[in-house]
Amino acid sequence: GAAIVAGGEADALFSGGHSGATFLAARAAFGMAPGVGRPALAVTVPTRAGAAILLDAGANLECLPEHLCQFGVMGAAYARIALSVEHPKVGLLSIGEEAGKGNDLIREAHALLSRAPIEFLGNLEAREFFSGRADVIVCDGFTGNIALKVGEGLVELAQEMVREELGAELLSQIGGLLTRRAFARFRQRVDYAERGGAPLLGLDRLAVVGHGRSSPQAVESGIVTAARLVEQRVVQRMAEALGRAEGKGQR
Repeated sequence: GAAIVAGGEADALFSGGHSGATFLAARAAFGMAPGVGRPALAVTVPTRAGAAILLDAGANLECLPEHLCQFGVMGAAYARIALSVEHPKVGLLSIGEEAGKGNDLIREAHALLSRAPIEFLGNLEAREFFSGRADVIVCDGFTGNIALKVGEGLVELAQEMVREELGAELLSQIGGLLTRRAFARFRQRVDYAERGGAPLLGLDRLAVVGHGRSSPQAVESGIVTAARLVEQRVVQRMAEALGRAEGKGQR
């Protein structure tokens, strides 16, 4: 599939298979976009305000400060496309809001992001992950993957607890109907199958990675997402955003 896209026979790759294999195949076949050090998996996560972009969600277990800065620039550009946010706010996931909090990687990345051509909020604590304060959440892939899976586990727990409570209580017919409708809306907001996949930003072609437990609905949604991102010229717009950042002194 990656070779077909690299050869120009297709415009995008979607895979619901092994994420690591997809990443390696896409990177080898497509190459990196000009000026990009590492690609980043950009996952859309639900928040109280609607949604946010988390990157990196698992493509890179170890990163340098300049990689996190590039993730912030790419994430902001992607948020304009995926979330229709004109001026996305970017937060750096850390253990405290103060600029001096975090390890060396976070402190150095904070300094670079502060000078990047984006609306940088500063550090974002984990308790604000789903608050909607930030439209883009930046971190290394190890941290991002753990945060994402903790969130998925919490959603599954909440769904199961709601089911148990609905089964245990004798609700009125009207109240039960309203509750089921609210529960259905909740599931729609948090269900990964609604979006189906996450793009690998920073490659020279488009690759969309599906969830490891992708259902037929999720695969369909992922293919639709890939087609939409091709139409929206996401790869070209990432390159343009990074070019502007480099012109302002970012490396």
